[in-house]
Amino acid sequence: MSFAKALEPWFAEIVAWHGLSGRCATIRMLDEGFRSIDDVQEEKQQLLIELANRTVSEHGADVVILAGAPLAGLANKIRDRVPVPLVDGIQAAVTMAEGLVRLKPRKAIAGTYRRPGPKDSKGLSKPLADVIGHKDA
Repeated sequence: MSFAKALEPWFAEIVAWHGLSGRCATIRMLDEGFRSIDDVQEEKQQLLIELANRTVSEHGADVVILAGAPLAGLANKIRDRVPVPLVDGIQAAVTMAEGLVRLKPRKAIAGTYRRPGPKDSKGLSKPLADVIGHKDA
C-alpha cells in the first residue's frame, strides 16, 4: 500500500518479478494527489489508515506493507488503528541490510553479484579509473 497511484504498476511488476503474486492479497494506492512529498504522511494519514483497513476487510490481507520512503515511520504511529501487522518498508530494508552486515558474507566471485571485469576508461580521476580498472587492490 502506498500514496502514489502512478507507482501501482511498478509495485505489481516487482511483486510478480519476485514470484509473490500468489501471496499478495492486493496492491492498493491512494487515488488522489498530495501537496508535498515531504508532508504526505501527515496530509494523508487518515486516508492511509482507512485504505489499510479496507485492504484487510475487502481483500483479506494478513499484513499491510507501507511502501515508499515518504511513509517511513508511519507504521509505528498508526499500528493501533489497523487490525493486522503493518510493515514499514524502509525499516524492513534497513533491518535486512543490518542483518547482512552482521552475517559478514564473503564477496561474491561468481554469479550476478560478482565484481564486473576491469574496464579501461577515459576522462576519469585516477583513483576512480584505478577502481574501474581493478588497479585499486
